[in-house]
Amino acid sequence: MMNIAHRGFSSQYPENTLLSFHKAIDLGVGLLELDLQLTRDGHLIVLHDKTVDRTTDGSGQAADLTLDEIKGLDAGGWLAPDFAGERIPTFMEAMEELDPSIILVTELKFTGNDGIQGVIDRIDERDASDRVVISSFDLAKLPIVKTLAPGLPTTALLKTDETTTQEKIDLARELKVDTLGPRYTDVTQELVDAAHAADLLVRAWGLGRDQGEEMTRLIELGVDGMTTDCPDILQRILVSRGLA
Repeated sequence: MMNIAHRGFSSQYPENTLLSFHKAIDLGVGLLELDLQLTRDGHLIVLHDKTVDRTTDGSGQAADLTLDEIKGLDAGGWLAPDFAGERIPTFMEAMEELDPSIILVTELKFTGNDGIQGVIDRIDERDASDRVVISSFDLAKLPIVKTLAPGLPTTALLKTDETTTQEKIDLARELKVDTLGPRYTDVTQELVDAAHAADLLVRAWGLGRDQGEEMTRLIELGVDGMTTDCPDILQRILVSRGLA
């Protein structure tokens, strides 16, 4: 069972920072979810939003800022004064500074496809293909990843829609992904069984606070993992069930 810490231990620490990642690892979590954006000068940074407004003391589009400008921003004080001074890490820093046993579930958030080759290059530079999983809601990116790096696992993140279970399986095959990532509310026994029959993993997303019962439901359905802002809650459930 994959306990994937969403942007790190983001319910208690500033998301997508090294502090948040290390705090999740301290819980015993072995998978970290992070997001990638591109700076104006072509650097891959760990940031969810297109702008820096919500999670730093700065403002503006990340794509309009240089790496030096990004590094001058405080990425922790917005959550609490104790976290002031945290910085937005680069993708390379995340790979370099986090234990190589940790799997980085890396969501491609940047607009367009120009940054994909850079992602593959950075992974190759760190010889990290065995500890990176690529995911995206921008599904057109995923076949490009598979073409450039056939052995790199990919996850299709799915928004809620009216497609049938079979249509979701057919989409996964078309995209050549390894994992389906539906919103947790869309996970049914039918979907899990059909995905497993098609040799696909199922990773639910969208879990936050006060959702221990929902985590338990997903475990009992047989999902392979879930992404949560509260990896501490999920870890306690998994330990109690002998799954971690």
